Amino acid sequence: MNLYSKFIFTVVTITSVIGAIIQDEDVDQQGLYSKSDHVVILTQRNFDKKVYGQQHAVLIQFYNSYCGHCRSFAPKFKALANDVISWKNVIKLAVLDCSVEENNEICRQFEVMAYPSLRYLHEYYVKGNANVGERIQVTDTAEKLKQQLIAKMQNEQSMGRLNSAPSLNIASYATYEAAVKDVPNGVKYTFIIFENENSTIGPELALYVSDFKYVHVKRIYDTSELANLANVKHFPGIVAVDLNLQPIILTPKELNKQGLLKALESYLKSVNYEFPENHNKIENNDAGDSHNEGLLLSDSDVVYYSDLEKTIKTSLHTEITRYKVLDGEPLQALLDYLDILINIFPARGNLREFLMDLRATMATKKSWGGSEVYDMVKRLENAHTPVYTTDLEYIGCKGSQPKYRGYSCGLWTLFHTLTVNAAQKPGTEGPKVLKAMHSYIKNFFGCTDCSEHFQAMAARNRIFDVKENDKAVLWLWISHNEVNLRIAGDITEDPQYPKLQFPSVSRCPECRLARGAWNLPAVFEYLQRVYLASNIQDVRRVRSAVAPSPLSNLDIGMLSLLYMTE
Repeated sequence: MNLYSKFIFTVVTITSVIGAIIQDEDVDQQGLYSKSDHVVILTQRNFDKKVYGQQHAVLIQFYNSYCGHCRSFAPKFKALANDVISWKNVIKLAVLDCSVEENNEICRQFEVMAYPSLRYLHEYYVKGNANVGERIQVTDTAEKLKQQLIAKMQNEQSMGRLNSAPSLNIASYATYEAAVKDVPNGVKYTFIIFENENSTIGPELALYVSDFKYVHVKRIYDTSELANLANVKHFPGIVAVDLNLQPIILTPKELNKQGLLKALESYLKSVNYEFPENHNKIENNDAGDSHNEGLLLSDSDVVYYSDLEKTIKTSLHTEITRYKVLDGEPLQALLDYLDILINIFPARGNLREFLMDLRATMATKKSWGGSEVYDMVKRLENAHTPVYTTDLEYIGCKGSQPKYRGYSCGLWTLFHTLTVNAAQKPGTEGPKVLKAMHSYIKNFFGCTDCSEHFQAMAARNRIFDVKENDKAVLWLWISHNEVNLRIAGDITEDPQYPKLQFPSVSRCPECRLARGAWNLPAVFEYLQRVYLASNIQDVRRVRSAVAPSPLSNLDIGMLSLLYMTE
């Protein structure tokens, strides 16, 4: 081998090694979670390695980081993960952010159509087109989710799986000898939990000590002969049994999981048991959630083109492509969405030509694969470059932390921009925007709970009864304020950008009448000043003042509902 060949060989080898390291590298943080939350952060790069063929089961949460329901659920999932740290040899909790573009293909493969979605994958799970895990119901508390997970694992054991876990089943015995007969070899300390069949305390303790050497927990009915023999009077009860079958009745101060757990650990300490190294080493989950002092108000008088472009790109890259198969109503919703972008959005660069080409291509078939659509979007973007003229970063919609605002703010901004600019056109383009928005949110918006709330509100506020452009502008403003009112103070709210009724008195004094009632013509003019195409800014450009169109003689009707005061 000559010197040049050796050099090439060395470079290729080093590149391959570096590539392998990058490919297998763990991710410390993504979306709503970090490693300190005691979850496995999955990505397209590490998914196969972390999920398939493992000796333990995996509970995966597929979520969308801009989904309000996902943000509300995250603390519950983190609480569960913190509570079941010691179960790691049996089951691990993992998360995958479907709003990250590179993760899209996995979310499609698992047919994730609602966020958050939970899937249980048993141990030694095999990759396959039909292998999308078992759906687990998203609950409103971590405790309910834990109970559901325990029930699932008990069912798995009844099917002959989950052999890495201690037995979670319950039985009756007459003697201690019979009770410990099937205890694994090497166990020095057996703890018998007397309880009823539906209790989860025994299973939790069994899983808790699953990484304790020489320790085993066994569940026995509180109505069994052995319960009478042990003279246990209060349930759930706990008895320690050593190698010589000598029982010691423990007396927990409280008859709950924590009480029994403390009694179990106190006994082990009394016999100088050496606990696992990481026992009770629980990190502070709130370390990354501290907020800067002070209060910021959203710069609702400014619309940035970068926010709009990033929102459009996100919708085309990560939301419309989440369908494994795109056809029927969702396909028509996409075509309607593209129509209003083409006809109304104040596009720069080659964006409109790109959208027209995409729309024409999508209309050629009645059914598309999600991967097929994603590849086509990327191909047409390359063909029409430059499609986007900004750095595609949120400016006006940037939150105080990555988990706040962002895309959801951008989508509201986009549709406000569309209704206002539709009102500058003849005809009834504004109501078309509302209908397209309704279809888009129903079929594509990556927050199932938010989508359902919006659809219910749209029906209640009669979205399809809006027939005029200016009424469409005000309908969206009223609905946006209704949403702000509903979620003000919610866990999803950015504490630096509180959900207020807009415009505020300081932003638009003329928008309020006596006693705080809205002055609708003034509100209409305010919305035009903010969202008119000529007033959209980038970082470098100073807004030009353009006189807004006058409000027509509205029959206020249903538009006068809501909000006499802020």
